[in-house]
Amino acid sequence: MTAKILYLYYDFLNLYGDNGNVRIMEKRLKDQGFDVEITRKTVTDDDISFEGFDLIYCGSGTESRRTAAVSHLKTFEKQFSAAVEEGTPVLFTGNAWGMLGKNITTLYGDKIEGLGLFGFDVKEEIKTRFTGDAVMSAEGFEEPFVGFINKCDVIEGFDGYMFDITKTIGQIPFAKDGVRKGNLFGISLIGPVLVKNPFFATYLTKLIAEKRGVTYRENPYPYEEKGYAMTLKALTE
Repeated sequence: MTAKILYLYYDFLNLYGDNGNVRIMEKRLKDQGFDVEITRKTVTDDDISFEGFDLIYCGSGTESRRTAAVSHLKTFEKQFSAAVEEGTPVLFTGNAWGMLGKNITTLYGDKIEGLGLFGFDVKEEIKTRFTGDAVMSAEGFEEPFVGFINKCDVIEGFDGYMFDITKTIGQIPFAKDGVRKGNLFGISLIGPVLVKNPFFATYLTKLIAEKRGVTYRENPYPYEEKGYAMTLKALTE
């Protein structure tokens, strides 16, 4: 049985080693007995199908590259939204999840339409960049999320966040982060998030296995789990 991953803007939005998220999911799915097929699409592709995928992933990038990516992805808005509504697991990390809102006002004052899945607007800050480590909690997850944030935008006109930011080290003035809609997740953590939070990789793997009618096999990942425990301890003590 083959599991299929759609990796969006693999060359444009991979600023913080975000391809590690795809590599982690490839390994996890192979451990479940799947063959794994990865389809990579970018701004030069004029035909993108979102049907038949077990995971759609998009990572973070510079603000100008995010602008190019959202303008391109906007042309496939209906197809992408249909995949989300059908329950396809989707993960947007770093500043990529800003593309899921109504509009992005760029550093230069241009307003770019987003995908419109959520009712927020994004405003890029020209003088301020928000960086630091963060610990987040989310309903439905026992373990807190950990990772690094590096962005220069703020979310406006929104109160439907997924995550509560419970601890920060650095210049992170926000108390909320990220979004969820069904099996779609958006989170600002970078570095990559599935490497730093192995329980979340397990969650997504179980979700994919369940949707494919496959019984999940329990597998130990001691190095990842040890790294997570050490990071969480360093950030909370």
